Amino acid sequence: MVNPMKRILASLPLFLAASVAMAQSAPAPTATLKFDKPSATAGSVAKGTLTLTFADGLHGYQNPPADEYQIPVTVKVIEKGFTLVKALYPKGEDFTMAGESKPIKVYKGSISIPVELKAATKPGTYNVNVRVEYQQCNDSACFPPGAVIAKSKLAVVKAVKAPKN
Repeated sequence: MVNPMKRILASLPLFLAASVAMAQSAPAPTATLKFDKPSATAGSVAKGTLTLTFADGLHGYQNPPADEYQIPVTVKVIEKGFTLVKALYPKGEDFTMAGESKPIKVYKGSISIPVELKAATKPGTYNVNVRVEYQQCNDSACFPPGAVIAKSKLAVVKAVKAPKN
């Protein structure tokens, strides 16, 4: 007869591996970036909207987070020559995780994040890449942090100088 404790200990690595596999199998949210205008003057600020969509049953923490242990949705520009000027994160909705006594603020479904990016100083057409970092959770557990890339084309045009009088 096999000792029940040995059976439990022997199955622990399999349980942990299954837990990690399940945690890694959560579908990543989708992210799209759309600029208000198809072009921007070199070095100017281009405005747009980043849309982030979580799968049903999943959510991400609002930015700023309610507690320091929460990893919020964060937007970062990774396109060379462009910088993030501003990201206006929406207010999250109340959500109470299993085992918690107080609600937290989360993003569910689709959220829109208005962004302002300083355009490159060199004219040209760019595929602007924005990295969205997040930690997804369901109603009882959180998954490892992840990131998705949103891309959008933006034409950067030379500034027109005003004629001299």
